[in-house]
Amino acid sequence: MPPLKYGFIGLGHIAQHAHLPGIRPLIESGDVRLQAFCDTNEDLVREVAAKWNHPACYTDHRVMLEQEDLDALYILLPPTLHTDAELIAAEKHIALFVEKPQTLDMEQAYQFDEVIGKSGIVCQVGFMSRYYPAAEHLGALLRERRLRHVNVQLFYSGAPIRFWTSRMELCGGSFVENTIHSVDLIRSVFGDIVQTSAFYVPRRPDDPERGPWNLPHAYVVNYQFENECAANFTTSRCLTEAGVSRREMLIVCDDSLIEWSSHRIVENGRTVWEEDPPSNAFALQAAAFARAVRSGNPSDVRSPYHDALNSLQAVLAANASAARGGELIAVRSLGR
Repeated sequence: MPPLKYGFIGLGHIAQHAHLPGIRPLIESGDVRLQAFCDTNEDLVREVAAKWNHPACYTDHRVMLEQEDLDALYILLPPTLHTDAELIAAEKHIALFVEKPQTLDMEQAYQFDEVIGKSGIVCQVGFMSRYYPAAEHLGALLRERRLRHVNVQLFYSGAPIRFWTSRMELCGGSFVENTIHSVDLIRSVFGDIVQTSAFYVPRRPDDPERGPWNLPHAYVVNYQFENECAANFTTSRCLTEAGVSRREMLIVCDDSLIEWSSHRIVENGRTVWEEDPPSNAFALQAAAFARAVRSGNPSDVRSPYHDALNSLQAVLAANASAARGGELIAVRSLGR
């Protein structure tokens, strides 16, 4: 069976440190061939290509998609840089992998979703947390419990590693850029989110200088799910130089307190599942995407574009609520 021919648009940090290493086992097994790379930074695209057996190099994705015969395309761009690559790929019937957040413009997301849906192509959004074995075990456990609510705390340390992730207008803020993974994971077991109310602690002009940042110090977001369960998310960006961080997910059911992490599940103080060493979710995600491209079945991926809309709606609706002083927002109405 010939290898799948992959193209990449965007060769920044997430491509080099997560997706390309995740695909490496598929390249080594002969299942995938890296056919073409595209980035607006010509020096970067040639530098990265030299490390990955010299796929064809482009600085214009339209030229690449016109000249290359691809089976699948990875779009790994900041959310404000999406233009027409999704539309061209759908027209050419090229399977798509789109990194999150898909865009900051819900109208654009609806447009992409409609075209992708009509084309029938495989399209996976990069919510790799769904591919942790711990996520599968959590889903199985919760099917036997009566869900009530969830509490997620993400206290990030350090500074954003890329300029665009330091700017609210370019990334949507840490809740959109980072916490969306946890929002999507909870959605995968709780179901769709219908309402949100959010309060942010803004960064003031007289705050200590932190480089080019303009992100809020903290995000406090409440959600109601379609099944009437509730969630509270707290994300902090106050620990820049503290050298400590914490990520905690607590799920409360009737007579059951569940602590979830990517490698361990604890219920009522007792470890009920553990994995050592933890799986590489990016590699598992890449393998699943490749299988779906082979099968041509859009339902073979865990986060197809249409399903992923609700995760995007939920985080952008939180931004909208915070901007309106905590106003209750119906997330499905966003952009409509």
